[in-house]
Amino acid sequence: MEMKNLICLIVFSFLLGSFSYIRGENSGKLRILTCGIRHESNTFSTLRTGLSDFRVLRGQEVLGEKHLWSDYLKNAKDVEVIPILHAYAWPGGVVTKEAYEQFKNEILNGIRLAGKLDGIYLDMHGALHVEEYSDAQVDLIKSVRSIVGNEVVISASFDLHGNPSDEFVEGLDLVTCLRTAPHRDDEETKLRAAKNLLKVLRGGLHPQMAYVTIPILVPGEKSITEVEPLHSIYASLDTLVQEKGIMDASIFVGYAWADLPRSAMRVFVVAEGEKFLEKAEKIACCLSERIWNIRHQLELDVESGTAEEMIKRAGQLPQSTVFISDSGDNTTAGAPGDNPQFIKALLKQKVKNALFAGLVDEEAYHECIKAGINGKITMTVGGKKDTVFGRPLTLEMTVKAMVPDSLLETSQGAVLVESGGIHIAIINSRRSFTTLRDFENLGVNPLDYKIVVVKLGYLYPELRDIAPIHLMALTSGFCNLDMRSLPFKSVNRPSYPIDLEMTWSAIAKTTQKNK
Repeated sequence: MEMKNLICLIVFSFLLGSFSYIRGENSGKLRILTCGIRHESNTFSTLRTGLSDFRVLRGQEVLGEKHLWSDYLKNAKDVEVIPILHAYAWPGGVVTKEAYEQFKNEILNGIRLAGKLDGIYLDMHGALHVEEYSDAQVDLIKSVRSIVGNEVVISASFDLHGNPSDEFVEGLDLVTCLRTAPHRDDEETKLRAAKNLLKVLRGGLHPQMAYVTIPILVPGEKSITEVEPLHSIYASLDTLVQEKGIMDASIFVGYAWADLPRSAMRVFVVAEGEKFLEKAEKIACCLSERIWNIRHQLELDVESGTAEEMIKRAGQLPQSTVFISDSGDNTTAGAPGDNPQFIKALLKQKVKNALFAGLVDEEAYHECIKAGINGKITMTVGGKKDTVFGRPLTLEMTVKAMVPDSLLETSQGAVLVESGGIHIAIINSRRSFTTLRDFENLGVNPLDYKIVVVKLGYLYPELRDIAPIHLMALTSGFCNLDMRSLPFKSVNRPSYPIDLEMTWSAIAKTTQKNK
């Protein structure tokens, strides 16, 4: 009976695929499939990112959300959009093999059943790493190409903190990435990838890419695009893409907390065709040399020091509110977010008007929910996920406010407690306070406090825009900002700043597919 069901399933899949293929040939529309697995994988973290950590959209769910890129494709009269699977997880440890293979298999099955395709929009981050895979991104693109061949045009969008290897890029036709850090152009970047894809398909173009890998390993906090030295370099991209024959130009600053051979900065320039490839190579080399020449200037744009030093410094400043980043335990770069040592430092210095936002501790969160408003509770918090750098801290707490996850659209519950004169936001899922809404949900205004501690590196746009001043605490953790202190074993060497005296010059590589 099981064999009969299997045969029926195979026959059904074949007929469905055949029907889709015929429908695609006769529709007269460009058939664009969309898919992607987005994750920033911290290889130093002891945690793993599993299936339950991902938010997954399948089929029409993808198009049901309001995004510039999907609206653009849906509204194009000559396009049929075929959404398969888009999976995203908050930055964290390496992705489990089980999660990746489930997503990959769903994507591949969707491609097989889709029939004839003209193009694929690939929604990626670029720093995905999966247990037991040397490069899962290469595995994914090779698997896709084995089904669709080289004739189908693949356009991919990335975070600028991605680490796309040469082998991965060889499977792509078009590459573009974010141009802002802190990130302000996620929507625009994905839209650009979609527009470039349709430009190629409508114009019958055969894009070629020139790219350069720059041996620089720098954290995002030292590669802010809103300040020099990178601001003017990134600003030049808009002008470069106006040149004849040049479709796109991207600079990846890379993801530094990945001990992998592909971890580095990169420049990509996409030419409309082979005729303009030499021009693209020259632009890529010029941009890369500009970046290399200012490598010594890639430093923090804010004052930094130990947690104790930054707390004291905040007290000396006249600004009404001082934001301090607990950078070593930055969950937006993959750290666990449950190291309470900064809380200990605040209590030791008897700081009163401070907000710590926030500490990941699901157990403490539920105990506070049980205690209710004004409830008093004594328990150890933190140090449960990060047992390398974190140490549990015992606190006497009074519950001041709560937002159970049952009242929110997602599982992002939070409670506000008071302990020793400071307010602490305890959250039930690994994340950071990155927007004003995160504070508003708890009924607090960060500008009402003298000190606001966040588990971030650089401040995200909404906080950056309102912060009177920002200090960076160089705390320990899986997102340590000192590259030379990290236990790198697999990164290609030499690499700056691990190897300070190295020399280098730009040499462009190219991708050329036979169309």
